[in-house]
Amino acid sequence: MILFYANSISIKDKNFTFEKSDSMHIAKVLRKKTGTIVTITNGRGLEWTGKLTSIAPQKVEATKIKSIQHKIPKKAIHLAIAPPKNNNRMEWLVEKLTELGITSITPLVCKHSERKFIKTKRLIKIAIASLKQSQQFYLPQIQPLTSFQKHLKSIEYPAILAHCDSLPKISLSEYQIKSDKILLYIGPEGDFSRDEIDLATSMGITPVSLGKQRFRTETAGLLGCHSIFQKYNN
Repeated sequence: MILFYANSISIKDKNFTFEKSDSMHIAKVLRKKTGTIVTITNGRGLEWTGKLTSIAPQKVEATKIKSIQHKIPKKAIHLAIAPPKNNNRMEWLVEKLTELGITSITPLVCKHSERKFIKTKRLIKIAIASLKQSQQFYLPQIQPLTSFQKHLKSIEYPAILAHCDSLPKISLSEYQIKSDKILLYIGPEGDFSRDEIDLATSMGITPVSLGKQRFRTETAGLLGCHSIFQKYNN
């Protein structure tokens, strides 16, 4: 199955016209013929299946065969992370987290952050490409860059904060998840400052360790999210 993404498509649509870029790809690169079955998602759980009825480089059209609205996953993982200095690593992380099925990603600015600017639209494009490749139907929300302190004030569900400081913490493997939603904080390459750790702890956020090794920021983000996924699935 080749999955296409179109934010505008809805479950009620009986016919759909692809944008020019997708039309060109279908006609010139994939060389699809009329009658070919295609699947489209809007990244909000829709699986729209149709048959190509008209193919031209500037305009490809399809007629619906069936559509399914997939339920929102019961388990939700939200990641708030200070982007690494190398932007390619952040893009890699977004790609892999989309494959995992994470709910949202929020880039943070922390005291030790080396990157304080993010191309949000670029990260969304990376997520869409990964969504199509991994054939999923829910696109993670890529939030705007925000400060660590400001984000702390917006927490609506249990949160944990991974750090490398000698301050008390428990292993993530020992942490008991008691909610269907969880937020994981990952700091910059220089780690969270003590003030940031103390502030988070004072607000009821649980400090955790990802292990004895020191991981790169993007590795820590992927490892932490994957570990939580495993907990949810066990």
